[in-house]
Parts: sequence; C-alpha cells; structure tokens
Amino acid sequence: MATQSTQTLTLLSQLAGDEVEAAMQALAQAMKQLEQGRQQQTLLGQYQQEYQQQWQSVVQKGLKADLYRNFQGFFSQLETAVQSQNAQIEQLQAVVSHRQQILQEKQRKQKSYEVLISRANTLHEKIERKRDQKMMDEFASRAKRTTM
Repeated sequence: MATQSTQTLTLLSQLAGDEVEAAMQALAQAMKQLEQGRQQQTLLGQYQQEYQQQWQSVVQKGLKADLYRNFQGFFSQLETAVQSQNAQIEQLQAVVSHRQQILQEKQRKQKSYEVLISRANTLHEKIERKRDQKMMDEFASRAKRTTM
C-alpha cells in the first residue's frame, strides 16, 4: 500500500512537473512578446523624435497651410500609435507578472508533492528497518534456543 501511494504521488509530481514546464513556456512567450513590444516602442519613439526634428526644420523655413495640416495630422496619428504601444506594454507587463505568479504556484505544487514523496519514502524505510530488526531479533532468538 505504501508503494501504491508513493507511485501515485510520483505520478502527481510528474504531472505537476509538466504543468511547471508549460507555465515556463507560457512565461517565456509572454516575455518575448513584451521584449518585442518594447523594441517597437523604442522604434516609435525614435521615429517620433526624428519627425519632430523634421517638423521644426520645416516650420523655421515656413510652410503652406495644407502641408501644415498634413504634418499635424500625421503627428497626431504618430502620437496615438505611441500611446497605444505604451498601453500594450503595460498590458504585456501585467501578463508577464500574472504568468510569473502562475509559474510560482505550479512550482510550489510540484515541491509539495516532492516533500510528500520524501516523507512517504522515509516512512517506508523506517517501517522496513523495523521489520528487518524484528526479523533479526527473531532469528537471533531462534539461534539462541537451538544452541541451548
């Protein structure tokens, strides 16, 4: 019966290990998406700075009203894209944080099974030692009776 429970705990531990692996993969994917989002955010920021520099250069030279509207419209769209990217970064950071928590929970679950397996093995070894000691005592007692 002790081996049955140990086998069950071992199976549960293996399943928990699979869950840990899946959680690690999900976290890695989320972190990759976050990194890609940050790279895109950096590129948008650089593009925005370059566009502002162009804007200031053109404004100093003077520009027509329709060109001014085009610059303003594009700049507004660029600002919207930057804000959207910032919001996406925040969302991805929340996903990464959530997946880290899930991974930690899965690791705790796996560790608890490992502790239970260790305790079951220790108990099983203790029972085996007692049984062996009892057999040795019985053997010694019989040997003592036969020599008398």
